[in-house]
Amino acid sequence: MDARDAPRGFALALRALPRLASLIRKTKPHAVLSTMTGTNLLVALACMVARTRARLVLREAASLVNAKSALKRLAMRCLYRRADGLVAVSAGVAQDLRGLGLSGDRIHVVRNPVDVDRLRHLAEIGQSLSGHDHAPYVVSIGRLAEQKDHPTLLKAYAASSLRASHRLAIVGGGEWHGKLKHLADELGLGDRVVFTGAMDNPYRVLADANLHVLSSRWEGYPNVLLEALALGVPVVSTDCPHGPREILMDGRHGQLVPVADAPALAHAMDEELKKPSSGIEAVLAAHRPQIVASAYLALLDGGIEAPRS
Repeated sequence: MDARDAPRGFALALRALPRLASLIRKTKPHAVLSTMTGTNLLVALACMVARTRARLVLREAASLVNAKSALKRLAMRCLYRRADGLVAVSAGVAQDLRGLGLSGDRIHVVRNPVDVDRLRHLAEIGQSLSGHDHAPYVVSIGRLAEQKDHPTLLKAYAASSLRASHRLAIVGGGEWHGKLKHLADELGLGDRVVFTGAMDNPYRVLADANLHVLSSRWEGYPNVLLEALALGVPVVSTDCPHGPREILMDGRHGQLVPVADAPALAHAMDEELKKPSSGIEAVLAAHRPQIVASAYLALLDGGIEAPRS
């Protein structure tokens, strides 16, 4: 959430708190599952107000780089202690939670699922790249914001040999749209870069790409890398906190480069297209929805041990 939106978000949470607490008292759930930091804090407070005995499981999906406010971190430190279980989507996020002073005994790493059959179906019915004339392209899918660091991607693309042979498609909307278009023009890429805006179903565009590039400064566990691999698209990613190194198994299934290093990213893009990484079956098998669902059910039931951090 943008800092300018924080007061509005706080006001919405205050209005929602008594209604949520009332709902919990009325329904008497066996367990409550919440995700995302702001919602987690609200749900933990509502469970306190409702004085429920329900098991509380909170899922943290992003690096604590997202939690810049000292007050938010203090609230997490206090309220997350009330949870019976804390789900971290990556080992890196689990380490962040331990860094808040939270007990490792309650932290469980449950990675995000990837439904390969569903993704392939969505790719079949999705819209292709608008105006695409069957020329090859590389793609980057993500919100146009500071976290995704598209300026480094544009500079890397401008310096790579792909500039001559492949277009660059950037899929996503966000507050950096104007800034990125201006930078593309400055780099002489105006006719080589396609900004599609946000897409409800980007999977045809992803499946038809020759390469997916993630240039993020931080993540939690970037699903788009899993989705690209599931669709048979090679990937290059920054070695940002957290997730890419875990997903790509230390670079065995896609090249990893330092954050904000345009020359290194350009070189990795060129090299990955020359010789794409292989052997992704083990990656996809570890993220099957059935495995992930079983881990959540174990945590919510409380009678079975889920994997710990």
